[in-house]
Amino acid sequence: MRGAMKYWEDLKSIPIHRYGPLTFSSELLDQLLDMMGEKHPIHASDGFAQSNARRKRIVPGGFIHSITSGWIVQHGSPVAILGLRSMNWSFVNPLYPDVPFFFTTETVGSEEIDEHRGIVNTVRRVFDESDNTYAIGRMNVVMKRRPK
Repeated sequence: MRGAMKYWEDLKSIPIHRYGPLTFSSELLDQLLDMMGEKHPIHASDGFAQSNARRKRIVPGGFIHSITSGWIVQHGSPVAILGLRSMNWSFVNPLYPDVPFFFTTETVGSEEIDEHRGIVNTVRRVFDESDNTYAIGRMNVVMKRRPK
């Protein structure tokens, strides 16, 4: 069951939190590629991917962000995010479908905007059970402050 809504005060200075394992299945990848239309050959074709130094097709970076964000809400709590100011992902190694992975989230900074809003800067790291990194995401979000 999901926890209570998290506000700026709850996330402005929390320790690293680990999630997983989770898997981005081949079936989910096919469904999202069809829905989003993002059928670049590196994501849709094992043959193309293998001809370009990959074991098989890879999960698109935007899908990595989406599934990790959804996993946080599903297995943690919804967060009172008002807007995403910036997001930057570094994709270090390819993430393949059907491969279990983990990820962490860490608050690396925060600041008050006013009595209603604050900013939280987080880092999300996606990795496997041997601690090999797939991706590192840096996000700057505007959050609602806890109502008084």
